[in-house]
Amino acid sequence: MLNLIKLDWLGMKVYHKRIVIVPLCVIIYGFFFEAIILPFMAFMMLMFSINPFAVEEKGQLDNLYLTLPVARKNIVNARIGLSLIMQFIGLVVGIAATLAYNAFLYGRTVIFLRTFNADFNVMLLLVCASLLLYAILNLSMFPILFRMGYAKGKALGVYIPTAVFTIAIFALYMLWHFNSAFQISMIAVMVWAFSNTIWMAVILLSTAILLLATSHFLSQKAYAMREL
Repeated sequence: MLNLIKLDWLGMKVYHKRIVIVPLCVIIYGFFFEAIILPFMAFMMLMFSINPFAVEEKGQLDNLYLTLPVARKNIVNARIGLSLIMQFIGLVVGIAATLAYNAFLYGRTVIFLRTFNADFNVMLLLVCASLLLYAILNLSMFPILFRMGYAKGKALGVYIPTAVFTIAIFALYMLWHFNSAFQISMIAVMVWAFSNTIWMAVILLSTAILLLATSHFLSQKAYAMREL
């Protein structure tokens, strides 16, 4: 499987230089809101990990893979494996960036008073929530791309999930600022989460694992039925 992961990574070589966008965005967005760094990294690493789907059709890499003595399930495992590796790297970088910003900004007035404190409980919940976000988007994208390919499936498997995610973030932002009942409910949830950090982390992580397992299962089924 490692050889297939390497092939996918080399196949998306044309996109490697674009990864410089990630640290630039982290520097800019993280300066204004440190807590967004980890979810942002989870989202960006997922988006970069779907590049092999775009490359496989242009270079007919899928046909190349199937000429090798490998099963389709191994191709799926490798592509999801590459995505998980990129996600792990993104989380490590995100944790380091969050801690660095927190050490520099916490308690200081830089544009506004910085009260975000990246202690263990906060970081644990941010990591688990980011993994859940990754799992949700993975489930909404990978099975469709494996079934339809990037050219046919990018609207349903990339653009629509991204648009829904963006709208959901905007809707939550508006509800938080303009709906007091929603704000009170969210504060109650956060109070419970930080009072029961381990339980909340277990719930988030367990849900993420379940969704990733479902995505893997559906991706295997989808790619097995795909005509190449």
